[in-house]
Parts: sequence; structure tokens; C-alpha cells
Amino acid sequence: MMIIPFMFFLCWGSFLNVFAHRLIIRSSLWSRSACPQCFTPIKWYDLIPIVSWFLLKGRCRYCAKPISLLYPFIELLTAVTCTALLYMVPPHYFLVSFLCATAMIITIRTDAEFMLISRLCSLYLVPVGLLASSLDFLPISFVESLCGTLIGYSSLALVAYLYKKRTGITGLGDGDPELLAGIGSCVGVHGIWHVLLIGSLTATLYACFLMLFYKAGSNTKIPFGPFLAFGAIIALFLPFYRLFDAII
Repeated sequence: MMIIPFMFFLCWGSFLNVFAHRLIIRSSLWSRSACPQCFTPIKWYDLIPIVSWFLLKGRCRYCAKPISLLYPFIELLTAVTCTALLYMVPPHYFLVSFLCATAMIITIRTDAEFMLISRLCSLYLVPVGLLASSLDFLPISFVESLCGTLIGYSSLALVAYLYKKRTGITGLGDGDPELLAGIGSCVGVHGIWHVLLIGSLTATLYACFLMLFYKAGSNTKIPFGPFLAFGAIIALFLPFYRLFDAII
């Protein structure tokens, strides 16, 4: 029974790849897909989620330039996340959880590639989270959502301010506090701490990986948004952790 929704969400992930890329470069969403290197229109059989990337060996059929690994990664992440939400989250919470997860996946794509976070996926989540929590479409109260928004933004904004004042260097982008505000509106204060913990740990592990295998230095810029977004995806499941016990 999971195969059909999994395949559907793979296609949704393919759409999110296109949407995220064109959101940043401000290109029309309705134009035909083309190689970003040689601009040759892509045939339908080269757009099959995950499969086409492997068949093409990660390269454009026409110019042989590399195709980013982000494409199959985002497709697979979307399929796994959304299928898990479908089966592990109560139906009346699914829609808002799905919207939040979609925003986080778009954020992972845009921040990893361009180091930019669209406010469509950060600040615009705040009214969604506040409204959904007040209507019982989220497993948190309106007060928890509001506090999550305020604490999410202020915690990272304060860290960014103190770091810049101490070192004179911008350590966090303006989009990171806004992203955590949007996340906080959907997961509340309790969820925010899990997001920060997971995001910090995964970002640290990634930085260590870069230093060990790619000789990255202290000046290497690493976007924090994808790690916060990953933590937010995990946090969406935390109120329903008992469901895991039932499945196991």
C-alpha cells in the first residue's frame, strides 16, 4: 500500500526541485525543463525521478556536464518524509505537517545550492502555524506556536548579533532566524530545542567531514538552513512517537 503514495511523492519531490531552483533564479514555473548548463530542453524520459539520474550517470545527455546530486536526494527525501507523514501522523494533522515538510525540503534545496532561504518557506510559515494551531490542525496550542515563533527567531538572532559584535564577522545569515521562527510556529517551544540540537549536531558532523576529506578551513562557508530544516522534519514526528511503537 505504500508503493503508490511513495511513487506520487517521488514525483512531488521532482516538482519541488524545479520549484526551488526557479524560485531563486526567478524563472517561470511553467516553462519547459532544460539543462542549466547548455539550455537544451530535457526529454520526458530523462525526467523520471531518481531513475533518470542514475541512467544518465549524473550527467546531461547533451553536454555531459554534471547534474547535481541534490536532484535525486531531494526526490528521495520528499518521498520518504511525506510517505512517513501519511502513515504516522493523524489525518487531521497531515495537511499542515505536509506543508511544513514541503517548505523545509525547498529550503534544503535553495540554501544548499544558493545559500538563500526564501521567506515563502520561513516567515510565511508563521501565520500558517499560528492559524493551524488555533484550529487544532497542529498538535500544539496557539500559545505554544506563538512562543515557538518568538523564541525561534530571538534565539538565533541573539547568537548572530553577539557573534558579529565579538568577531566583526557575520556568522549567520538573516534567513536563519526567520526560518527558525517559521519552524517554531509549527513545532512550538519544545520542538525548537530538538531542531536546534539536531541541526547543530548534523552541521558539526558535516563540518568535520569537510575538514577531514576536503581540507576545509575556518573560512569555509556552510549554510545552516538545511540542517535546521532537517531537524524540523524530524521534529514533526516527535508528538507522535508512540505511533512508532505500534508499527514496530
